[in-house]
Amino acid sequence: MAVLASALVWCAAVTMASTAHAEFGVTSWDGIAVQQDGTAVTQAGSHPYSATTTLELNVSGPDGGKTVDGSVKNVIVNLPPGLIGNPGAVPTCTNAEMESNAANFGGCPSSTQVGTANVRAVALGSVFSAGAVPVPLFNMKPPPGVAAQFAFAVVGQIIRLNARVRAGGDYGVDVMLKDSGQGIALGGTTATFWGVPSDRAHDGERFCGLYGPPNPCASDAPHRAFLSLPTSCTGPQPTTVTVDSWQQPGVFHSASFLSHDEHGQPVGVSGCDRVPFDPTMSVKPTTSSAGEPTGLAVDLVTPQNTNPDGLAQAHLRKAVVTLPPGMTINAASADGLGACSTEQVALSSPDPAQCPDSSKVGTVRIDTPLVDHPVEGGVYLARQGANPFNSLLAVYLAVDDRQTGTVIKLPGLIEADAVTGRLQATFDNNPQLPFERLHVEFKTGPRAPLTNPSTCGTYTTHAELTSWASSTPVSSDSTTTIDQGCDQAAKFEPTFSAGTTNPTAGASSSFVLDFGRPSGQQTLSTIETKLPTGLLGMVGQVPQCPEVQAAAGTCGAESRIGHVQAASGTGSDPVWLPQAGKAPTAVYLAGPYKGAPYSLSIVVPAQAGPFDLGSVVVRVALFVDPLDAHVTAKADPLPTILQGIPLDVQEVRVTLDRPGFMLNPSSCAEKQITAAITSSQGAAVSRATRFHVDGCNALRLAPKLDLALTGKGQTTDGKHPAVTANLTQPAGGQANIKKVRVALPLSLALDPDNANGLCEFVDGSKVEPTCPKNSIVGTATAVTPILDEPLSGPVYFVKNVRKDAKTGREIRTLPKLVIPLTGQNGVKLTLTGTSNVENDQLVTTFDNIPDAPVSSFKLDIIGGKGGILTISDADICKATQNADQQIDGQNGKQADATVAIQTPSCPLRVLSKSITASSIKLKVGGLGAGKVTVSGANVKTTSRTLAGSTVATITAPLTKAGKRHKPAKVKVSFKANGAKKAVAITAALSTTKK
Repeated sequence: MAVLASALVWCAAVTMASTAHAEFGVTSWDGIAVQQDGTAVTQAGSHPYSATTTLELNVSGPDGGKTVDGSVKNVIVNLPPGLIGNPGAVPTCTNAEMESNAANFGGCPSSTQVGTANVRAVALGSVFSAGAVPVPLFNMKPPPGVAAQFAFAVVGQIIRLNARVRAGGDYGVDVMLKDSGQGIALGGTTATFWGVPSDRAHDGERFCGLYGPPNPCASDAPHRAFLSLPTSCTGPQPTTVTVDSWQQPGVFHSASFLSHDEHGQPVGVSGCDRVPFDPTMSVKPTTSSAGEPTGLAVDLVTPQNTNPDGLAQAHLRKAVVTLPPGMTINAASADGLGACSTEQVALSSPDPAQCPDSSKVGTVRIDTPLVDHPVEGGVYLARQGANPFNSLLAVYLAVDDRQTGTVIKLPGLIEADAVTGRLQATFDNNPQLPFERLHVEFKTGPRAPLTNPSTCGTYTTHAELTSWASSTPVSSDSTTTIDQGCDQAAKFEPTFSAGTTNPTAGASSSFVLDFGRPSGQQTLSTIETKLPTGLLGMVGQVPQCPEVQAAAGTCGAESRIGHVQAASGTGSDPVWLPQAGKAPTAVYLAGPYKGAPYSLSIVVPAQAGPFDLGSVVVRVALFVDPLDAHVTAKADPLPTILQGIPLDVQEVRVTLDRPGFMLNPSSCAEKQITAAITSSQGAAVSRATRFHVDGCNALRLAPKLDLALTGKGQTTDGKHPAVTANLTQPAGGQANIKKVRVALPLSLALDPDNANGLCEFVDGSKVEPTCPKNSIVGTATAVTPILDEPLSGPVYFVKNVRKDAKTGREIRTLPKLVIPLTGQNGVKLTLTGTSNVENDQLVTTFDNIPDAPVSSFKLDIIGGKGGILTISDADICKATQNADQQIDGQNGKQADATVAIQTPSCPLRVLSKSITASSIKLKVGGLGAGKVTVSGANVKTTSRTLAGSTVATITAPLTKAGKRHKPAKVKVSFKANGAKKAVAITAALSTTKK
């Protein structure tokens, strides 16, 4: 790595001057590379016969005497990029050999000589004598930490020049003398380096152990080029020298010259079109298994020409490598991965990179003719967005060769196609330094940074390689075969499980759903999950996230009902999100979406290792079945790629853990949770998991049914009273209702002919009935803690049929009641009640009621014109009408009762009366649920509380006075439950004793 070190020979002959008469500095600085005939060499990549530099320092003195104002301390020569000296082309001299004859210019073998130096006007005092002394320059075995070293001896002192690659800049070569001795003064020097040191043309200048040039002697070194001109035709390039003195350390003086011809005219190298450039690239994954994590071995070979009669191989300027389709980033590699900041890599600094070990994703090894061993380093991931490209993906190739002190730091841009994930790496403005082989190897294992294509076959990596000599790239293709695990890509064997963590009937519990697929198989896309009846979410208790925020994944905490975990990446060890210290995931409850009344917004911040790809938002539509209220969750397709990085989702675990949100069924019947899972490639698989709760017997069943017949003038035979049924159930510890059967008294019958119209069986039997308005016979309202708004809707009177078990013929039966209820966000639920006659009683049955808690259900059937219930041979005001209630719970328990039907339209009246010696007895009609009171003169006020009887008998004791003087009349009052005022009448009494 030494180059034109002749430019520095002068600095080595320096040390200290005595009395100064001129300001220390550089008077002149010049040089030229020539052919053997003395003409300038300009051919790019050629090997000059020799290169000579001349330096003059400021000198002055009385009577023509010369002194130097100061002695040189440090000298640095900055050679143009691409001007290369190859110390490996010449044998090296050991320090012991050099010191063995230091008094006579050193004891190095003649084969190690690479040039000469003419040191002018050197003296031991302050007055310099005229003349020039030829000094042989030797190629030394460099000490640790030095890339190349050259040395010569002056007046018994050995001066050593160290060469290094100029890191942190243009990666040219620097040659420097540091902290020179202070015993000798220098006025100027001319130094010459030989282009091919073993050339016989230099035999006359070769030092063979004698003072001064001996008779010609030959070198036994190989016939190889030592100097090479740049391979870039960029015009004249400067060579700069910088010096300071012991008298004023740190005060530097600089001078530069441009490359020029023998006439002094500036010229640059030319003829780049003749410079050879024959690179080849080989790219091989470290495993041949399809769809699995892989490392990558990359070899870039640029064959070096050691023939001094030819031209050097052009230096690599730019490499663009495009990996095969399907070879993508492995998201699992982010787990535990770090990143290197711009401050840590310090590209513009000559110091080694300080990237953390956690950011290392591979190794690099460079075989170069400039040193006798490979230089090695690492490949480090650059910090996202904070790199020279402001890109998502970038890497640094960082070499720190302690043996030679060589530091190289190169940034590389990695681009991933946003749709396919195909990768392209670009390294531009590479150093103008020769190398024979560049080997990069990315790490292997389950967290390898890359993933092989998912299908077997032969794949090609394409490289476009551009040299400093030409803007036309050279293509190189490398093929590899993926032939292991070939059957995996065709498979889709997803896993599925789901259930509540506390499987107690009627209890609130967290709910966990998990689905996934083996690595290498077809990727997950959608899942449609069908929950069993009774497994519900208390959506009315959670504020819904607005649609705009739900779509963006920016819902508030008040809408959060759970969280999610996701495993991403290929191989056996995917990365699980969220990682510790990263943004949390969340599941939010939102409103209508894609025709469903409710939805979920599932937010997973794609943060892993050093990467932040934003948030993944997956929407899930929540459909409620209108017949049994089971919930079906239809998820949108999972994203497969994000900013060019395939997510390769292996597993998703959704947990709904908001306290009190999920509610178990109150039925302990064996159930299933089913799922239809599809892949991104179109495969579809059904899965099911057992669902069962226990503890149903611990649930109570205590509903209360109230019935009322209303309608003024509609209480006698042939009339059509309105009917109100109100079913209530207390909260907490209750089994949900499965079936309600009500048998009306003989006094009531169905009169379908009085209805305004009947809905056709087909229209009324649809999931969402399409009945005409004239078939509406009432309304219904249901209140459930599941929703924060009641469900309500019309009651349709619908024709009904049944099939004969033997013949299969349809037989028309009594019409049925169809009740399509609509609630919050358009939730729909359809109830159906059938009618039949048993033991001459009209029986209405609502079967298969959803397993959901209901606080109250009110059914109002119209009366009068269009009323479907008629009074048969009775006056319902004259006797209490009782219905038989049979209610079945979802847990198998029954609640049977006799229900007194209230008749608030009946007038308050005394139906019969009698008086005895001690009391009066009244039979009162027009009552109901409430309090009836009898009072009057000579009568003890007597009250009775009724649960709902229309007719009741009240016995009121007489007072002492009343026993002597029978009362003539009494007051009867009735205050119905919920009424503000009581209704009262006066009844005359007969004095007849009974």
